[in-house]
Amino acid sequence: MVDTLGSVQLKSGEQMEIVRVVPPEPEWRDRILPFLGHKGEPWQWQMEIAFREGMPGALQYYYEGLVDGVIVGNIMTIESMDAPIGILGHVFTPPEQRRKGICSRLMEAVTDDFRARNGRALFLHTGYDSPPYHIYEEWGFVGYRNTGTMAWVLEEDFAAKQFAPRPVMVRETHWGDWATLEALAEVQEGWHIRSVYLNQHGFGGFEGQYLNVRRGLVEGRISDFRLLSAEDGAVVGYALLAPWRAFPGAPLVLDTFVHPSFIEQAPALVQAVALPGNQRVLAFSDSASHGRAEALQSAGFAEEATISRAVTSDAGDPLDLVIFARG
Repeated sequence: MVDTLGSVQLKSGEQMEIVRVVPPEPEWRDRILPFLGHKGEPWQWQMEIAFREGMPGALQYYYEGLVDGVIVGNIMTIESMDAPIGILGHVFTPPEQRRKGICSRLMEAVTDDFRARNGRALFLHTGYDSPPYHIYEEWGFVGYRNTGTMAWVLEEDFAAKQFAPRPVMVRETHWGDWATLEALAEVQEGWHIRSVYLNQHGFGGFEGQYLNVRRGLVEGRISDFRLLSAEDGAVVGYALLAPWRAFPGAPLVLDTFVHPSFIEQAPALVQAVALPGNQRVLAFSDSASHGRAEALQSAGFAEEATISRAVTSDAGDPLDLVIFARG
């Protein structure tokens, strides 16, 4: 699907057409992917899939600025849920096209379009206190501490509504989970140690991590990945099983994170993972992770060691590291 959103005048006096491209659009693949050729893996892998097959469960929007039919600027969003939430990325203008207002006019088109579709929240990652960081601030994005993680929240009480207690189920992943896992990763409360495999501890993000998980599942580097999800698509927990290559022999590690409102459903999530019958599996927790020990024990894990004051929370508080094992 390709929609023309309008035409604007740049500071140079040139007219720029703004087009929104929704993959799969094979005829746009050879225009957009070379323009974003500076993006490394796994982004190129993901874009190839999007333009070839589409992304079931999600919509990916490419906002292109065209001058005389040539792409001069790009912004991408990946969105899911009926009233969408999304991730903004791939913001790029070539050096020879900068200082013309291209990025500003594309940001205006993106934010207007997202608002018109009843968008609820957009997330992004950039360098903290960098020029792009302050440009995004001008468009309403708010940063978290000095992380470079930013959010533009349009819906009042977004987090409370996204993670409101309601029935959930355990399921496998689809592309619509990309943005909803980002929202979950930006939850500040709850278990601090979230994924040793993905190096997720406390507040964070899931933009690049999700692509690594998807590709890892395809290529066999990740053994299992299960989600705790509401009917509307909101993801409220995840469990990941993978060989942990930080150690010789790559022992399996089980990582779990569940939003505090859904701790009672954590055992069902852990029990749904395809754990091997006789292979050693490790799991990690911290002394402030209420309910995780019970969830792990329900799947046959036992506490093996506690290392006092080995972890520091986002707030700077010392926590004990608790190690569980199964098999």
